[in-house]
Amino acid sequence: MNREYHLPELTNFIDGACSAPTINRGQYLCDANTGEPLQERRNSDDTQVSTALEAADRVHREGIWEAIPAGERATLLENIAEELGSEEYAETISTADSLTSGAVIRTTRKMANILPLVFRGAAAYLRQGHLDRKVPGPCGAVEYLRRPWGPALLIAPWNGPTAIASHKVASALAAGAPCILKPSEFTPHSAIMMARAAQRAGLPDGVFQLVLGDRSVGGKMVEDPRIKAVSFTGGLAGGRAIARACADDFIPTQLELGGNNQLVVLEDADLDKAATGIVYGLTNLNGQWCRALGRLLVHESVKHALLDKVLSLLSGFRLGHSLDESSDMGPLVHRGHFEQILTDIERLQSHGGQLLSSTPLPDLRGNFVAPTLVDGCRPDDTREEIFGPVAAVHSFRDDSEALALANGTDLGLAGYVYSENIERAFAFARRMRTGGVKINGYSLLSIGEGTPRSAWGLSGLGEEGHAQSIEFFTGAQVIGVSPQDPLGGR
Repeated sequence: MNREYHLPELTNFIDGACSAPTINRGQYLCDANTGEPLQERRNSDDTQVSTALEAADRVHREGIWEAIPAGERATLLENIAEELGSEEYAETISTADSLTSGAVIRTTRKMANILPLVFRGAAAYLRQGHLDRKVPGPCGAVEYLRRPWGPALLIAPWNGPTAIASHKVASALAAGAPCILKPSEFTPHSAIMMARAAQRAGLPDGVFQLVLGDRSVGGKMVEDPRIKAVSFTGGLAGGRAIARACADDFIPTQLELGGNNQLVVLEDADLDKAATGIVYGLTNLNGQWCRALGRLLVHESVKHALLDKVLSLLSGFRLGHSLDESSDMGPLVHRGHFEQILTDIERLQSHGGQLLSSTPLPDLRGNFVAPTLVDGCRPDDTREEIFGPVAAVHSFRDDSEALALANGTDLGLAGYVYSENIERAFAFARRMRTGGVKINGYSLLSIGEGTPRSAWGLSGLGEEGHAQSIEFFTGAQVIGVSPQDPLGGR
């Protein structure tokens, strides 16, 4: 079934050994471009889940990974990076991600090539001594240590599976935490390749484990008391369920959820630059990413000129097979998500929305939706995220009205402002209630070295970033000689 594309077999990696999860009869991983089955989906059984939890707990209790000096842990992370840097890994991961998520091969190839850098970056953090420092104290040097909470559960989504999962894994391992990765059942292959690399790199058994399955498998592990930290990227419903499960025992949770992201075009913006940003926000990863464009807010005086430019760009966009090097955008991940996006479009139409789209659909049977702007709805009807290549359009008369629109949702992940007056753009951006704002540009990349990706409101909890994610898996421990105050406080 997978012979043509040579997809990795769907296997767990538990306590140093590979094992096959149970086949879900009649359920398939499908080619997002054609709908054709690729592999039968698999779910880990209770015994496999229990074995993984026992192994992670043993590694933590015995200090097997935590006790390894930071420099030696860094070497093992670099060994993983070296393994992942081979052409075999990059080609397998990029092809599998492209077929299953629908992201075009040019994008998945970039993510596969970044993969080794993620592990090297975590290793560099260790070599710089951030987890073991000394600070001045009243009676000599004080040790300021960061130590792992314990076994960490990492739950990765189907969009950007390679970049997101690798960041979680590298961060947890750098922190000294044994970790269990549960990737999305729709895009598990890059996780399987990471497990293979970890095994070949020589990590001790039980330090990094892979458990395949659907949300029921993740739910069992989230609720297990041996899990001491949870990092989750996914939808709001899943984030709420995890937060509830972790609340009673105060288990640290890192949640990156959705974002109905606002792009604001002020009247003095460079419209060509803004149009390029809008198209990128609609089409990158096929609109299936948490920082994709959700609502376009444009000054009424430039609205029609801007929309004309956007539709002109979209008319030349090539929507096609995700493995085709000439495709600019591919299909949505699976049929259920495709049908949900169509339902969302119909809902906006029922509220008076007019569809603006100019990209031709390909002659393929996959989950293709043309990038679409929806104009004419009331702002109250566009407050919810649509996780696809669809964004609402609203116009405003002045900055005050624009700001009210920009802060008019309960989500706060990312924002974008276009204006030729940089001082004005910064002033506007500072008043947006969102984790980050990019000015005059739209990019997957961070805009500041060492800066976090923060989630406000219903977009999640906590911060992610190079240092921030490693530190999330740790607690602070301060040890030093103290002066003795006199009894009675005299």
